[in-house]
Amino acid sequence: MLKIVTASAFALVSAGLVLAFPVVAAAPKPAAPAATPAAPATVAPDKVLSAVSGAWTDSGGMDRAVLINDEDNTSADLIIYVANGPDPSQGVKVASFAHDIAFAGAMFGNMPELRTAKTGALQIYSENMAVGRDKWERTMTLSYRKGQFVISGLTLSAFDTLDPKAGGSCDINFLTGAGKAGKTKIKLAAGGIPVDKWTEDMIPAACQF
Repeated sequence: MLKIVTASAFALVSAGLVLAFPVVAAAPKPAAPAATPAAPATVAPDKVLSAVSGAWTDSGGMDRAVLINDEDNTSADLIIYVANGPDPSQGVKVASFAHDIAFAGAMFGNMPELRTAKTGALQIYSENMAVGRDKWERTMTLSYRKGQFVISGLTLSAFDTLDPKAGGSCDINFLTGAGKAGKTKIKLAAGGIPVDKWTEDMIPAACQF
């Protein structure tokens, strides 16, 4: 008598003889890449953490930047709007959107803000001076190069209130690729980092305190 058994393989059982034919499973489809976050069409006033304006591009008008709260990730997103022309009535358009660009706490001493450097450049300042023993400050400087906003500079410092030997400081010029970690010189690839491509992994190991 011939009996066909179906499980993870086909088996033919006859006179005590078993012949197995493995079933080859179809290769799983590769996971779709994560969608790149996009700038929201509108920004609720209660989401705004900080906002500044400046002449950062060759648009002829006033450009604007807004830092908004991303409550899901305890972070802040950056939207940069570029003027469509010198006349304010021409409006603005989104030039860059950077997701999770800075840490955002919920109290004085750990909330980020936008600043304007003495040179007029846009800066993102973030800190944690409010909670825990690990205190730090960070300033990211942005520049407009070849039609896009790039992170051109990064300065940071950190210290441990219970360990005087912990922490350190860094000052990096991403445009030239030159920097210092404490008193030690470091060299990186030059050219700046597109602000919408920034991740924390791009901080040099020597500056990971």
